[in-house]
Amino acid sequence: MNVVIPQISRRELRKWRRILLSNKIFMAGLIIFILYVLMGTVGLLIIPPPSAKLAKPANAFKPPSLKDFPLYIFGTDYEGIPLISDIVWGTPFILEVSTLASVITVGIGVILGLLAGYIGGPLDKFLSAIFDIILTLPTFPIILILATFIHTNNPLILAGILSMFSWAGLARSVRGFTYSLKNQGYIETAIILGFNTRKIILNEMIYPMMPYILVHLFQDMMFYVYGLVGLYAYGFLPLTTANWGVVLDFAMSIGGAIYSPLGFWNLIIPLVTIIIYEIGLMFMALGADRLVNPRMRNF
Repeated sequence: MNVVIPQISRRELRKWRRILLSNKIFMAGLIIFILYVLMGTVGLLIIPPPSAKLAKPANAFKPPSLKDFPLYIFGTDYEGIPLISDIVWGTPFILEVSTLASVITVGIGVILGLLAGYIGGPLDKFLSAIFDIILTLPTFPIILILATFIHTNNPLILAGILSMFSWAGLARSVRGFTYSLKNQGYIETAIILGFNTRKIILNEMIYPMMPYILVHLFQDMMFYVYGLVGLYAYGFLPLTTANWGVVLDFAMSIGGAIYSPLGFWNLIIPLVTIIIYEIGLMFMALGADRLVNPRMRNF
């Protein structure tokens, strides 16, 4: 008996790439994302780092100016340091932590979801119970407590804290997808005939889920940027130089941005920077959604 397992071919991959690249929304998001990556890499070669040499307390909280362009185009921070230095040199940290946290979330969620759905039995019941418990936990207060207790700026540890509970929802979805695919006739036959398990999982289970995983990855990055900046802005993590959240913290605490115009630009510039980055990620997630939902391909 010959069993033909339909695999994801190069033609199918080219089709996915064509759908994404022809999607203006996805491309707009990708361009925004690339601009932020350039800001966090090439920008470091152009803009000087925030240091004591640039600090001029008498010029603290100055509004945007074309003086010494582009150094003071965003104004100055609470020490009189050009705000553009804080924004540009704070970009790599935000990109690093949010990307690491997203990769950890997707990695754990996909692996545990596959194990539960494919192996099934007692392992499925055990892992499903863990998914349910984590999904019912008040994760936000726990993250605040952990961030305050550990109090570190280590990107990997921060990524671990942010993603500690977020993988459970993805794992449950992947478990459902895997269970459904496993019960397809050609998969059942391939398993019975002893086909290579690794190829079955990679070609027949993970690849069909890739569009959904991609959407989840971009959405997680959006969530983690908000979470990370919020932890710094409200003082749950140590103060550092060149950090978007710390700029927001000082804009409110020293500049009184909410009650006076002094720290206005120190509040607005980081917020606009974050919002544009979030829009880019949201566009990429919407564009990737066309792979998941064919009905969206007409929009």
